[in-house]
Amino acid sequence: MKHAFLTLLTALIAAVPADLRAADERIEFFEKKIRPVLVKHCYSCHAADAENIRGGLLLDSKAGWQAGGESGPAIVPGNPDEGLLLEALRHESFEMPPDRKLPDDVIADFERWIKDGAVDPRTDGVALERGTIDLAAGRSFWSFRALERPAIPSSGQSWARTDIDRFVAEHDSRQGVSPVGDASAEEVARRMYFVLIGLPPTPDDLDVFRADWDQNPDAAVSNLADELLASPRFGERWGRHWLDVVRFAESSGGGRSLMFPDAWRFRDYVIASFNDDKPFDQFVREHIAGDLLPWETPEQHDAQVTGVGYLTLGPTNYEMQDKELLRMEVVDEQIDTLGRTFLGMTLGCARCHDHKFDPVPMTDYYALAGIFRSTKTLVPGNVSGYVTTSLKSGVDAEEQAEWQRREADLLARIKALKEQVTSPDLAKTAGIDPASLPGIVVDDAFAKFTGQWTDSTHSPPYVGEGYRHDGNDKSGKSVRFEVMLPESGRYRVHLAHNASASRCSSLPVHVEHAGGTAVATIDQRKTTEPDGVFSFVGEYQFEAGDAAVISINAEESSAGYIIVDAVQFLPVSDDAPLADRVTAEEEKQQAALRSELAKQEEKLKKHVAAKPKIPQSMAVIDEAVPGDWHLHIRGGIRNLGPLVPRGFVSVASPQLDESGAAVPASIPANQSGRRELAAWVASPDNPLTSRVFVNRVWQYLIGEGLVRTPDNFGATGRPPTHPELLDHLATTFVDDDHWSVKKLIRRIVTSRVFRLSSTAPADLVQADPENLHLTRAFRRRLDAEALRDAILHVSGQLDLSTKGGLTIGRISTYDNGYEHDMYSKSIRSVYVPFFRNSMLETFEVFDIANPNLVTGRRTSSTLPSQALYLLNSPFVLTQSELAARHFLATQSADTAALDVMIEAAYRRTLGRRPSELERRTMAEFFAERDAAATDGWTAVFQSLFASVDFRYLD
Repeated sequence: MKHAFLTLLTALIAAVPADLRAADERIEFFEKKIRPVLVKHCYSCHAADAENIRGGLLLDSKAGWQAGGESGPAIVPGNPDEGLLLEALRHESFEMPPDRKLPDDVIADFERWIKDGAVDPRTDGVALERGTIDLAAGRSFWSFRALERPAIPSSGQSWARTDIDRFVAEHDSRQGVSPVGDASAEEVARRMYFVLIGLPPTPDDLDVFRADWDQNPDAAVSNLADELLASPRFGERWGRHWLDVVRFAESSGGGRSLMFPDAWRFRDYVIASFNDDKPFDQFVREHIAGDLLPWETPEQHDAQVTGVGYLTLGPTNYEMQDKELLRMEVVDEQIDTLGRTFLGMTLGCARCHDHKFDPVPMTDYYALAGIFRSTKTLVPGNVSGYVTTSLKSGVDAEEQAEWQRREADLLARIKALKEQVTSPDLAKTAGIDPASLPGIVVDDAFAKFTGQWTDSTHSPPYVGEGYRHDGNDKSGKSVRFEVMLPESGRYRVHLAHNASASRCSSLPVHVEHAGGTAVATIDQRKTTEPDGVFSFVGEYQFEAGDAAVISINAEESSAGYIIVDAVQFLPVSDDAPLADRVTAEEEKQQAALRSELAKQEEKLKKHVAAKPKIPQSMAVIDEAVPGDWHLHIRGGIRNLGPLVPRGFVSVASPQLDESGAAVPASIPANQSGRRELAAWVASPDNPLTSRVFVNRVWQYLIGEGLVRTPDNFGATGRPPTHPELLDHLATTFVDDDHWSVKKLIRRIVTSRVFRLSSTAPADLVQADPENLHLTRAFRRRLDAEALRDAILHVSGQLDLSTKGGLTIGRISTYDNGYEHDMYSKSIRSVYVPFFRNSMLETFEVFDIANPNLVTGRRTSSTLPSQALYLLNSPFVLTQSELAARHFLATQSADTAALDVMIEAAYRRTLGRRPSELERRTMAEFFAERDAAATDGWTAVFQSLFASVDFRYLD
């Protein structure tokens, strides 16, 4: 079987060169991962302005570490182990920083940076002073200029059909090149199906499109675009693109990576938003301030508060114990993510200093930090939590009201009973003074213990300075309380212990009294007295002068921790002091009240457990006391500078004062400012938001963006190849299409540019070596989801009935070790559980987006592991066999001729007919095989799945 596959693979597969990480990405890595650590931990001893430069080593400039220090070179680019810096960070010789070793992940970042060549854009050690950035000059940069609608070129080229074509024709004519011809009808159809819905066309789909194309190619493309844009599969495809951008995952990453059981609501919200063609400006507002927006229906409320989950879905180490650092890490991640998602800006670079490349001062960063510090994202705790909001739709209002009425009734009964019970409420008190209690109290400090007991104050309440427990080890352990009571008479005996589910459920207590020895059994999982401290043992006669003995033999008890705290004797005879006198009738009444109280509390416990579930969504809310925040000097969380008024990014703010500075944002004192921030980001006057988004759409449709760095529209990003076309798309998107994503997509796919062939003559390729001009289509690789879904689609196994909801098969606290079960193997990829630490293997192998980062453009690698996966993966092997069985089951008698079957297999899998060479190769393959057997066709489909034409889109 494998030999058959390899025979075909040799004939069909081709190699593709690997992409290399661009220099600007390495600069971005330095700014994000390396420079902040140097500033925070190294500059105090290794900067030009340090009081004492240790070892003669400067780390505040590239020239400084290139020169090295007194002990030798600090960094050897490309060789992490040769310089002293990494050795010192590891505390292997020198120790930097000297007070503590940095976390392993930080050291790993330095190792990666050095291995990648130690790219360092710093030219000297002098930081820009705040206020020296020239905002007026900054606004002349292409991405910060105000949007203006460019004039439509009057192209004389006959191939141009739309305004988009005319902009491209005008641009390319200046370059002296002309576009190639159209792709074939089959190529255009396959392209449209994959880019719009992420699935391949069937042979029937191809036939219908071909018939339309032969009559009128423009109409055929237009009609198919309308059909696919209306499909629910559209939102699943384009929702997945957006989930890359917003770094969506269903677990936290960091620490032990907590699962997010409700994150699926955000995923489904995104898919529904694209299917419903929600205006993009509204989509933006919901992401930033959905919880603060007005709503008219429960469904609108739920969509908006789910949308603001964008702010809390990032990678967060909730176990971090420095809570102030955790809070600022979350704020930094929110600022950086918002900047890249909507503005195409690396705002996080301004946390420690003025941005080194873009006109963004530190004050802008901390103006935004004030907004996000005024936003509650975290819930306090040893392991912090995240904010959730109750949803309003899908809730049975009558059921909720009845439950609340019943709860109020039970609480009222319990309150009334507690007021009638005379025992003091000590349940939340630690270290109760024995002298404050009635009767005679003997603390564990005066008892005789046998065996190894453990002193503890871990679980209040307790009497005296603490209590003891057996560690849930019963062997050889016992305790004996012995007291001489001052007067003869009857006494109520009580045993003090804290209660919980881990305690002993059946503890025999021996009482030596005037009438002999009695044994009472106590359940230490709960107390029988309403004070939450004591359990009632029994009422006995004791004689003055004889020892009253209470003893416990641990080996007689059931499993669970035995708690030994104190014993209390309460006199009940008529001769007892007046303050301690309790009549038999009063005691009977109190016992009845205590019993009824216990019953009602048990009912309340069961009632709470049966509370109707109210669906929750991950969200944020405003802090109770919002306000401006301090600038952090050098980014230090406790090195606070002056307060910075809350606001936005000055260079992109359209309202300017007479001096050219941005007009301060008007944020109400009692609000976070997120609503105003959302309005600013989504404003048609914002020069970045629409440009950034239309560029993302162009990239997903055409294969390359007009700006090749979709998350970076700053100085370290790439400038647009067609700036007039970019602004044309942005202005028509806002003004003509009213932020409609579907209309924008339709404009592009119905252009002639979209259907150009990806094949070009050699002279055109030489004239256009980097594909910077839209003279031909960009051939691109299918991403991991499209590849997997296409395989399932061809095999007939793809489950298109699942349209959202919770798809995590096993909910647990952490995602580590999660096993993707069979359920995950047939649902569409966008619905497969998406964890930061436990990815589906197909996703990992084929360059899925890193959910820890905003990913506007995925890495595209060519690795041996990918070929090995297609060769050996149980998933691919199983689906190849299923594809063969499905294929054979659909072949009727009149189409059973081998040549017809070969053509059908190719059209089903690759969307085209086989070439003559491929026909001959297949015919030779089946020359000695039964063409009706499953094994041969299993090899065929595995070969086709592994072929270049299946994995690439022309």
